Amino acid sequence: MSAAKPAVLMVISSHKPGWYLPELAHPFDILEPYCNITIASHLGGDAPPDQKSVELFKNDEICARFYETKQDLWKNSQKLEDFKGNAERFDAICFIGGYGPMFDVIDSKAAEEVILDFYNQKKLLSGICHGSAAFAHVRDPSSGKFIIDGHKAVGVSNKECELLFPATGVVEPWSVETELDKATGGKYEKAENPFDGHVVVSKSADGRTFITGQNPASGLGLGKAIYEELFGKTYGA
Repeated sequence: MSAAKPAVLMVISSHKPGWYLPELAHPFDILEPYCNITIASHLGGDAPPDQKSVELFKNDEICARFYETKQDLWKNSQKLEDFKGNAERFDAICFIGGYGPMFDVIDSKAAEEVILDFYNQKKLLSGICHGSAAFAHVRDPSSGKFIIDGHKAVGVSNKECELLFPATGVVEPWSVETELDKATGGKYEKAENPFDGHVVVSKSADGRTFITGQNPASGLGLGKAIYEELFGKTYGA
């Protein structure tokens, strides 16, 4: 871990409809007092959140405060591509969900190269909701296996996408649940009930750690799990 505060790279989408507000606001709120956080997006510059998420979470104190006071973070985001070869500067990376990432960040060459850099240096890899999909198609060049093979993982479920479709109308390029289940070797997990929070911490014998959250309700839990992995102690203890 870095000598000073741990450094965390959080990745959001530049593509409409954008990233989902609580999936950034909640883990950010947990981590900001203790970590140096950098926000990157696919294109850099202005990368706004999904406005439906802003409206839906307007009465959530953390989300409302974050939206009102932290707009510089996403209006002046750095370009993800610029972080290729810079994993040594960070202790963790976190891919934020929403529908936007499925159309730019996920499966992009920049994301793949950045992820492999973090993976090779055994940095903490994390994602939430659709953001967890960032790991679904990335393979270890040395073995040919998916980097998340053998790890437990969670992301937005098929049932959640089915229930949300009438309100969103977004046709996704592929199923996060299905592809994560393939990439992990059948170790995809989900909460018993749709939209319940669920966070999975998965460690391998070779020293690699993935932390994934299922949906917006998992944001605080994801932030706490990242904190606990970085600091080696229970959040709030």
